[in-house]
Amino acid sequence: MLLRSLLLSSCLMSVTVGHGDIIEVHGSGTTNPSKCYWHIMDSIMDRVKLPTRMTYRAVGSSTGIKEFMGKQEDGYKQLNHFGSGDIPLDAEEYAAISAIDSGMLHLPVVLGAISLFHSIPNVPSGSAGLNMTSCTLARIFKRDITDWLHPDIKAQNPQLETLIGEDSYPIKVARRVLGSSSTSSVTKYLNTGCPEHWPADMVSKELGDKWHPDTLPCEGSGGMTDCIRQTPGTIGYIDAGHGHSQNLVEIELKNKDGNFISSLQSDDRGGIGYAAEASDFLPADADRDFSKVELLNQAGANTWPIVAMSYIYVRKDWTKYGDEFGPDEQALLMGFLEALYEPTYIDECKELFGFTPAYTNEKLKTLAKNGLQQIIMNETAIKYVFESK
Repeated sequence: MLLRSLLLSSCLMSVTVGHGDIIEVHGSGTTNPSKCYWHIMDSIMDRVKLPTRMTYRAVGSSTGIKEFMGKQEDGYKQLNHFGSGDIPLDAEEYAAISAIDSGMLHLPVVLGAISLFHSIPNVPSGSAGLNMTSCTLARIFKRDITDWLHPDIKAQNPQLETLIGEDSYPIKVARRVLGSSSTSSVTKYLNTGCPEHWPADMVSKELGDKWHPDTLPCEGSGGMTDCIRQTPGTIGYIDAGHGHSQNLVEIELKNKDGNFISSLQSDDRGGIGYAAEASDFLPADADRDFSKVELLNQAGANTWPIVAMSYIYVRKDWTKYGDEFGPDEQALLMGFLEALYEPTYIDECKELFGFTPAYTNEKLKTLAKNGLQQIIMNETAIKYVFESK
């Protein structure tokens, strides 16, 4: 296979393509690592000496999966070159894709904390602020507890009444609308940690009318930020990197080992990545069924209890999709996928957006690298090779 060389520190050197068309690659899915994807795509387009256009639509994990799968009546012809989500395809979706062509891959890219934030006036982040257990949270989100100075909350937070300065303060609950991987992670966490208050039928990426009618519907990460910020006394969930970038006030959660911890403390102590290390359900190969993978309530003194893993979804055989995904497009997509595991590119996502790159965990790095090797490309595709000066 011919090679295009990618100089990480300066520019992309390349042979010219044999036509004047723009080489395009398009993906869609989860909002959580979208800024990371855009940053890497911009870096590649800035450096490559070819007419290229790369896009990623941050429309949510559920939409990303739907567009990656396509419709059954169309033979599951995918509507994008790749999808992305913070949840794996479920067993039925995986089976449908595996039954055609040569199957698909789940490529782990980044790990991120999903966290709880609030807007109670005068209550700070940290141990002097708000501490919560999964059962207390479950009762709040079910609206069994509707006041921040409920005796059970005060028992965990004796300083709260002094901080609030009132005898009562109503709780507002913000939750995502439409299919959301954050909703999936949070509802699974509540069920795993407190099934007596959050039953299995309340676990879903979209609860619809199962939510209490007085909860606040919020669309996307930006909408959740607005819901929390604009209504004092609101509690909601969002990926931790986004919440911290918006200066929201985080709640410390009690993890499986019984320690109250913030997502920032957990990340500093390696507790985000350790959630993957501690998981018993991670498959050995990227082309297997990932539907049982979850990184919730894992053991470890510093482990964050709600960790989401963002995946890239791709088909294994890229040679069957016609001119719209020819050798040049295949090479560009492979260059993007490989950049997700190159420190020069992906480390900036941690620095800028707070994600833990999958390559920092040997188990996930091996899984992804082996997965990339399973991809079947056109023999005339001119592959990019990463080099350093």
